[in-house]
Formats: sequence, C-alpha cells, structure tokens
Amino acid sequence: MQIRSIIIALACLSQTTSLSVAQGQDKETKSAPEAPVGFVLVEEDQWHVMADEPDRHISRAREAFLMADAKTAAAELRKVAVHLRIASAHASERVKRGLVHSEHELTTLARHIESGTVKSVEDVDAATARALHALADYQYVRAADAWRKKETRVSGQYLRAAADNLERASARTDARVRAATAEVARNSRVLSSKLIEGTGYVIDEIGAGFETVGHEIERVGARVAPTKTVK
Repeated sequence: MQIRSIIIALACLSQTTSLSVAQGQDKETKSAPEAPVGFVLVEEDQWHVMADEPDRHISRAREAFLMADAKTAAAELRKVAVHLRIASAHASERVKRGLVHSEHELTTLARHIESGTVKSVEDVDAATARALHALADYQYVRAADAWRKKETRVSGQYLRAAADNLERASARTDARVRAATAEVARNSRVLSSKLIEGTGYVIDEIGAGFETVGHEIERVGARVAPTKTVK
C-alpha cells in the first residue's frame, strides 16, 4: 500500500505565498519522507481532516462582513483562496480552471471588501458558493479516480467531502434545488461510509451514486455560476 502525500509550498515572493501539491512515498518506508526546503509535507489522510476548513473560514468571513470588520472578512476569504490554490495544484485541467477562477474571485473580493466597495453580503455569499462548488467538483473527481484505482477508503473520504461542500454550495439557491441537493448529499454520505469501511456496498450501487453526484454538481454549478466577470 502507499501513502499519498501532499507537499504544500510555503515559499514567499513579494508577500505572496506560493503553494503546490505533489504525491508520493511508499507506506513501508520506515522514516517519514523529507520535504524540500521551503515546503511542508502533509499526508493525504491529514488533508482530508482539513476538508471542512474552507467552510469554517467562509462562515467567519460572512460574520465579520456583517459586523463591518473588513480586515477579518478579507483575511478569512484569503485563507479559503489558499485552500483552493493547494487543491488546484493536483487537479485535472478542467477542475483546475474552476479552482483557479474561484481563488482569483475570492482574493479580488477580499481586496474590494478592504477598500469598502462591497456593500452587500450577497456578493460574499455568491462568491463563496462558487468556491465551495469548485471544491466539491474537485473532490468528486478525486473520489472517482480513487474508486477506479480500487482505493475505496480514499474514494469514500473524497466523496463525503464532495457531498458536504455540494450541499453548502447549494445553500443560497432556491428551495427546490436545496432539497434535491440535500437528498443527493445524504445518499452520498451513506455510500461514502460504506467505502471508508470497505463493506456493505455493491459495484452498481457505487457507480449509480457517482453518476447522481456528478449530475447534481452540474446542476448546482449552473445555479451558482457568476453573472459578471470578476476584475
């Protein structure tokens, strides 16, 4: 078996943090792999532990914005942007585009909040919904890839994270979409638990589950898509 590791680049240029993610290393290696100078090594299991971090920062950013604390709101949004940047470093080209776009949107939004030009919390909600959707899409693709490789536990972990972020992304959509997404998310969590435990599932059930999640990601994505270009 193998341990997949995520290498997070912490090298800074002109106060801008550059992060990247890579995988590797054999689980049977007796000593922990060493990261290059300027990097921090994080095992993929630990990366899963941080799956809820973007939503926590989004909640703090929203609360700070409503309290007219522009500095804190901007700082929390930039933390979400960093998470997106890390994910984009080991995403497929299609998924990477969504992650990078949301990273840019959040950093731009943070700057506008600091300058006082953002007046409505709806602007925050719209941008963060797209960020959560981009993460759900990324996690869904990672789950499907792991399933094809017969890495059932990893697949289940990513599928659960995808379900959680998809449901969060749909929170500001209409009631019918929210209800449908909530049902898909619930069913996906059941499947993810079976995958993580490695028992109680059948091949056709998993395939159908992935297909349903994929369709719902497309549906929510259409509802949260931006109506104007971020400059």
